[in-house]
Parts: sequence; C-alpha cells; structure tokens
Amino acid sequence: MKFHPIALYKPKSKFLMALKHCSIGSGKIEGLFYVSVIFLAFSLGLTPIIFNYVVDPYNMNKVFDLNIKKEKLSLKSHYPLWKIINYPKETTNTLILGDSRALSLKDKYWHQLELSSAYNFAYGGATIDEIYDTFQHIKSNKAIKNILIGIQLRSLSPHYKKGMNRVPEAISLAENPLQYYSNGFVTQMSWQHVKKQYPKQLSLLAQRIKSSPLTFMSNAHAAEFSDEEDKPLKSLLDPKYCAECTLPIITESAPPPNKATASSNSKSEATAKGESVAAAKSSQDADMADVWKHLWPHISLDRQLPPSFEKQVTKNAKSDWETFKFYSDYWNKLIEIAHWCNQNDIKLIFFIPPTIAEMQQQITNYGYSEANHKLRVDLSQIAPVVDFDFSNSVTQNIDNFNDAYHFNYKLAKSIIGELIQVLDSDKVASQQAHKRRNSIACPMSKEEIYQQTSDHKTTVLEGNACRVWRKNNG
Repeated sequence: MKFHPIALYKPKSKFLMALKHCSIGSGKIEGLFYVSVIFLAFSLGLTPIIFNYVVDPYNMNKVFDLNIKKEKLSLKSHYPLWKIINYPKETTNTLILGDSRALSLKDKYWHQLELSSAYNFAYGGATIDEIYDTFQHIKSNKAIKNILIGIQLRSLSPHYKKGMNRVPEAISLAENPLQYYSNGFVTQMSWQHVKKQYPKQLSLLAQRIKSSPLTFMSNAHAAEFSDEEDKPLKSLLDPKYCAECTLPIITESAPPPNKATASSNSKSEATAKGESVAAAKSSQDADMADVWKHLWPHISLDRQLPPSFEKQVTKNAKSDWETFKFYSDYWNKLIEIAHWCNQNDIKLIFFIPPTIAEMQQQITNYGYSEANHKLRVDLSQIAPVVDFDFSNSVTQNIDNFNDAYHFNYKLAKSIIGELIQVLDSDKVASQQAHKRRNSIACPMSKEEIYQQTSDHKTTVLEGNACRVWRKNNG
C-alpha cells in the first residue's frame, strides 16, 4: 500500500512521528495515525470541560474540594452568575435586590440579627434591567415573603452603566451544565483560581515541561498557539473569543415624568456649573411645594474631602448627571414588580442607601432636586420607602463611608437592623435589631418620630438619620 503524506502538516513530535511510521507498510494499521490524531483532538476538546468540572469556579457541582476560596474572585468577575448558582432557594424567604450599595448589606449581617432566611441578590453596578430579570427568575419561589430593593435616581437613566444586563447569560449558564462547563469565560476563571491557589506547583510543572525532550508541536507552532491563547486572559470578555459577551446598550429614552429645570448642556464646565446651580434653585422654588422644602436644605460643609472622595464628587457626579434622562420603561418595570408583590401578598420595601452629603448636593447642582424628591413620592405610592440618603449627622460624617458612594460595614449593619424592623416579619429578629441600634433609628413608634410632613397623598416620618415615606392611608 502506497503511503500518501499529508501536504499541509508535517508532524515534528516524536510521538506523532512514531504513530505515522507505524502505518507505513502495514494495511492493518495504516489508519492508526489518523485515528490517533482524532482521538487526541477529542481528548483535548474534553479537557476544558473536565477542568471546569473539577475546579468549578461558581460552585455548580461542589464535587471536588480543592481548598480554593472562590467567592471573592468569582463574584467580582460575574456577580449574577455567582448569585444565581449559589441561591439557596429552599431556605430563603427574604430577598435583597439592588446595586453595589445594596450588595454591602451582606448575608452574614442579616444572619447575625437572626434573619437567617435572608439572601442578598444584589450585584455590583446592577441596572434596573438586571434587577427586573432577577425578580422574574426568582418569583416562582413560593417561599418568598419579603423583597427589598435598593434604588437610586441615577439608575433610572438608560445611560447608567450603558444599560448592561448580565443576568440572561448567567441564567442560561446556571440552567445548562454542559454550556457552563464548556464556556470559555468559566475556563478562564478556573485557570485564574488554579494560578492563585497553586503558583509554586504550576511554576515547577512549567519548568519540567520546558525541559522535557518530548514536544507535541514545533517551536513555530507553539509560539503561534501561545500568542492566541494568552489573549483571553488579558480580556475576559473580548468579543473575538466570546461573541455573546457584548452587553446591550439601551439608547432609547423617555422624558422625566416631571420636568426638572436643569442646566443647559454647555460645554463650558464653569458656565454649566453656574447654570445648573441656578436652575436647581429655580426648580425647587417653582415646582416643589412649600411643605417639602425643609427636607432638602442647601448643603455646604466647610471641609476638605480626601482626594478619592473629591474625585467622585466632581468627576463621577458629572458623569452621572450630565447625561441623565428618566427612562419610563425602567419605571414601568418597578411598577410591575410592585403590582406582582401586592397580588401575591409579598411585602415590598424600597430603600435608598446613603451617600456622603456632598454627593447629595450634586443632584441639586445639576438640576435634579425636584426629580429626586418626586422619585420618593412616586415610589411611596406603590410601596413604603426607607430613605437614608439625605443630609444628617450620619451622611455628613465621612468616617461612615469607604468612598463617596459606599458606606462601611458598621453602617451596613445599622441599615440592616432598621430594615428588619420596618419589615417586621420576624419578631425575634426585630427585637434583636432594636437592641443593637446604633447611629440610625427609623421612626417605628410615636416617640421615635422627630418630624412628620404630609400632603394630600404622601406622609414622611423622620427619625434619626432615617425617613420613611408612605402613601396616605396605605
């Protein structure tokens, strides 16, 4: 039998050369080389699946214990995927949804106050679309009794986080094990965990492979292969390697329900700032009823913020508010959630996490004080609102914050304690939270109400660093 060499591939590996020569002159085994190549390719194709099954960076199976602490790295790399896969459906009756500030209300803090049935389903940088899709995913759980949603005005803009939505992909991976184990991103995360856990062992293995006399490809081929395979580690979501990882950007927007007089979009920063301040004052005077004005005094603190705080107050606030537009589709999704909760006897509470006082003032400076107030009023018509984001002794003290947006763990525990008392779904947990009160006290009784403000449809009860907005007769 005459042997016909492969024109486009010349194996230089001793192993493959040996297989090739076995086929020469023997009719019985002339296909051994080709079968071996196919088997090798098939084996290599299974390698990522086996690798991901063993490492399992998002705890899909929890079969192998490699003593790897996965949560910190895996969570930050894909918040929804971690949260969805690790969701303890059977033991959860209280869910927390929202962005990174809601995420700061960690599960363990709820459990320390005897509310062990709480699960934090918030994501860093979460958009309204992600909150809504998470709600749709979990609402079939008959055990749910309470839902708390962290909300803020800036997240109701289509420009916030460019309207990204990571939840559909996370649900798809969580519900399809084969897709999960064969996913390129999951493979990258598995490799990152292994590198972090076993750096010395990998270094030793690399040295041994490098010194091994057997190589399975030529140097030219190896260099080319290495260059291609290193790229995903530099960019986990490169469209070249993950065609479906490009996140959607919502471009359609709707005007705000109440027109807030804002600064013109002047390109001159100094002019824009001056106009925005003037417009904000004009908006409050023209649109906000006198009964509410005392709730939103001008904030001016004579102090120098730390550089990182100052940068957020100036640059980040500019990014938040210069392009802000109220997106009615987002608002409709919140209404849908509220209606479903009402129909299914689920207790819903919106809460507004605190930011430092200077960040609050920027909302007024850019002309959205009226919209910020109206958000609370409108939310209170569909569910109670627990508001921590206004000027008070807590938000004026930067020692309570890690940065201009995010409060520290001590304040997180205080906020959780107050939310548990407002929920009042577990008497033991409520009593425990009341005993541990610290810097915040929501008005839970007449004695705790420092101030009450009402109009024809809304009542605001103010305690210590906490306001509760409610619908009248609701």
